[in-house]
Amino acid sequence: MVSEIFWGADHDTPYPFTGDGEISCGVHPEFGPAVYFEPVGFSDESSIGTPLNKAAAESLKQAGLTPNVPYSIKEGADLSEAREVGLRVCDKMYGKA
Repeated sequence: MVSEIFWGADHDTPYPFTGDGEISCGVHPEFGPAVYFEPVGFSDESSIGTPLNKAAAESLKQAGLTPNVPYSIKEGADLSEAREVGLRVCDKMYGKA
């Protein structure tokens, strides 16, 4: 889970999202670790999160899917640390992805 209130304690970049939520990860066999953001209330299996890296965007494109959660990335936001958080989630879930 990520929130604007606690982001500054562990990160150097400003909080990149418009609300609290979850950064998740899945591993695509062709594209590798795919990192997504799901706002609070949109982290069930029917939700398709906002892709935060190229692997996630390509994975959705290949599957013919589009995000169906409210768009929650601030305009001009630096997503580098959010992607790193997601990649650490992948490492914990799947080993070195």
